[in-house]
Formats: sequence, C-alpha cells, structure tokens
Amino acid sequence: MFQPLCPVDVRVTTEADGRRAIRDMLSGPQRLLVLASRSRCADISLTSFLTALQGDGHAIQLITTVPPNPDVDAVAALLNRLKEQPFEPTAVLAIGGGSCIDLGKAVCALQTLLPAPTAEAVRNAIVDKAYTAAHEILPLLAMPTTAGTGSEVTRWATIWDPQEKRKLSIDHAQGYPKAAVIIPAWTEGMPAALTLSTGLDALTHAMEAYWSVRRNPVSQAMALQAAEKIRDALPAALRNAADAQARQAMAIGSLMAGLAFAQTRTTACHSISYPLTLLHGIPHGYAAAITLSSVFKRNAKVVPELEALQAVFDEAEGFDAWLEDTAGRVQMLRLSAFGVTEADLPAIAEAAFTQGRMDNNPIVFTPQEVMEILLENL
Repeated sequence: MFQPLCPVDVRVTTEADGRRAIRDMLSGPQRLLVLASRSRCADISLTSFLTALQGDGHAIQLITTVPPNPDVDAVAALLNRLKEQPFEPTAVLAIGGGSCIDLGKAVCALQTLLPAPTAEAVRNAIVDKAYTAAHEILPLLAMPTTAGTGSEVTRWATIWDPQEKRKLSIDHAQGYPKAAVIIPAWTEGMPAALTLSTGLDALTHAMEAYWSVRRNPVSQAMALQAAEKIRDALPAALRNAADAQARQAMAIGSLMAGLAFAQTRTTACHSISYPLTLLHGIPHGYAAAITLSSVFKRNAKVVPELEALQAVFDEAEGFDAWLEDTAGRVQMLRLSAFGVTEADLPAIAEAAFTQGRMDNNPIVFTPQEVMEILLENL
C-alpha cells in the first residue's frame, strides 16, 4: 500500500548499543524533546542516558507526563507547555509504548503548525488534515518499551477526542519515525497485564494484516511469521516475566506485525475496539482482541488462505483454545469482565464503524452483524 516498504531505520539491539545508536543518529546539537513517563524513566534508568546526550551538546526538555491514551487536550497542553518554556524542539525522542510514540508523532506534525494550540485547534488540524500542508515536520526517534503497538514503523498516530466521542488519526507520508531502536531487554519484567494487552495488540495487527482487503504476499508472509512468534513467545513471557528469549521473540514478532499492518491497515477488530476503549476504558490490546475470534471465523468463510493462519494454532488445539489458555492466566476476554452490559451494546455498535478500518475487512459488517459479534463476546 505504501512506498517504500519501510522508511524507518530499524535496529533491534542491546541496551548499550541502542543508546549509542540514538546518540549517533542525532547529527549536530539538537533541542531534543524527550517523552518518557516517570515510571519508564525509573524502570530503565534514563538519567545517565540523558546526561550523556547533554554531554554531546544537546539541549534536553524531558516530559514525564504521558497519558495512556493521548487526546486533543493532552496534545494541546504539551504544545502550549513548549511555547511557555519557551522550548522549540528540533527533534523528538519518544521512549515508551504506543501512546508515548503517538504523542511524539502529534508534536512532530503540529508543533510548527499551530501558533495557538488549543484543543479545538488541534482537533480541527487533525480532522481537516492541515498537517499535510507544506510545513516543517520534526524528526521523531522512537524507542518502544512494550512489544505490541508497532507505532515505531507506521505513518499514523491515534489521538482521542472525548468531547466528540471519537478516535482521530494523524496519517501522512512524513508520519513515520526517522528511526526506531528496539531494546528487547527493556520489556523484561513488564507486568503480566501489560505484557498480555500489548502482545494481543501485536497479534491482532498480524491477523488483521493477513486478511485485510489490502493484503499482499509480502504483508501476509510477515503477518504469518509474526503470528507464529507471538503464539509461542507470549505464553512464555507470561509464565516468566524475565524470559529474555521470549521477550526477544515478542519484540521481533511485534515489529513484524507492525511492518505488515503498515502496508494494509487494520480491520473490523480495531474498528470495534475504538468505542470499547473510548466509552468503557478497556485497554486497547484487550479491546482489539475481544472480537478477534468472532471476526476470524467470519472472514475465514470468504478468504480461503486463512487456512494457513488457522494452522498456526493447530498444535494448541485451535485459536480459541490458545487464546483462552493464554489470556486466562491474566484477564478474561469477555466484555462483561470489563463492566460492559447488554444495554451498552447498541451505542458501541453504532460507534464501531471507522472509515479505513471496517471497510478494510473482507466482510463489511452491518450494524446487526456487529451486534451479533458483541453479543457473542459479552
């Protein structure tokens, strides 16, 4: 779908080599905006790294307030904070999960565009795609600390709009990070709930890329290998949070899934997930995976090559058995487990149709079919 296949300089490496790689990529002194949550800063001991960057001549502005689901208010608040400092970054370094990287993408796209960055201005700029007009877009370097979102190799960012009760997307050819440095060791010791949620997000990316209407032999090959890696590595990582081999495999599986769906986009599972997260606060990976089996079975009726994807889980007695066994250790994947009731389903179904996602599914479900899917997973 997009050319080139991947314009991101991707490294999967050790912690020491990864930190050196970022320093080498920052050519000349920069005014560097670093986004990293306070907990991440502590978990991976960023102080020495940031001190080294300053020693290289870079001016550092560290932001540790990174919301789990960045919305238009959070983007506007950060842009205003940069103007009040004042600190006009020349590059952005995002160290964290998908939300952190998406926030970095929003700053890169909008920082030089909005003289008065109110929430309304941010909302309008995203809805009207004003960020696609000719203007300076800051380079982004991403260091993901979870194995799931794939945001480090995609051209879009999810920004939420609670006021209008919708999910917005920044999507443009310059939206890819300049580089992604992936350090699997940084994911060791991740809590089980975060390991599962982000791992299921990666698996959903792989499976949706495999059956997307935009699928092609290359994206399907990457998606199938990603699913195979995640099938084995996710249960292992949940059994032992410090399993370095499992964490390495999950990091690579997540990356491959990201590369695959960067070519195809996601489909019905993600489309249905957005109101689950927005209206009921269900973490994104769980929200996407809850309907995965139901959508998989329906798509298999019209996409013959899904037999190869089904075969990935044959040794686990099928996808449903694998999913129940893997997720059941941590979180039951039922809507009711997150407090959703049958009375909530009509509003979810009504909000479940996202252009470019639901119509990217091999079957474009009707509202009634979405209701049936939700009821199956209540």
